[in-house]
Amino acid sequence: GEGEYPIHPISKAPRLPGGPWYHGRKLKINVPTPLEYELDPDLGSHCKVKAMYGNKAIPVMRNDLIKVLLSAGVNNLELFPARILNTNTGLVYEDYHAFNIIGLVAAADLDASTLMHPDAEPTILDTDFESLVIDETKTHGFHLFRLAESCNAICVSEQVKKAVEESGIPGMVFYGPGEWSG
Repeated sequence: GEGEYPIHPISKAPRLPGGPWYHGRKLKINVPTPLEYELDPDLGSHCKVKAMYGNKAIPVMRNDLIKVLLSAGVNNLELFPARILNTNTGLVYEDYHAFNIIGLVAAADLDASTLMHPDAEPTILDTDFESLVIDETKTHGFHLFRLAESCNAICVSEQVKKAVEESGIPGMVFYGPGEWSG
């Protein structure tokens, strides 16, 4: 979800109790709807709104991307209506949902991957990889999941990758085995 440049970042996202949305578990809180986000007011109207903002405390994605994911076999998303407001123009984007990915999967192939800090032991949630390779035998058949070793990584099956690419939704970037770093 890197987006088309120039990207209009979100400057204000909802704050809710109940901890982060990247632990791969079903939420145990009542989520008010719609969740409201605001675009950075310091940027002009020439910037583009992304199809997915995945690195915020409460990530959000556009409905057309959700539809593609669901049609490609993704069945482990919790979705909550959301809207994004451009305070400069008054434009409100109503075609978004906040999302929680159910599934935190320890699927890194640690023998084939390279750690950024080779002397460090891999941990749950925040291992830094120089290059990451997924062991497909450990994915439990999920088409989309967060990587347990580095929960900021959202992993998808080849089936999902192809469906998103064929949809033509701009700004979606995929990394192959050994290419992702983070």
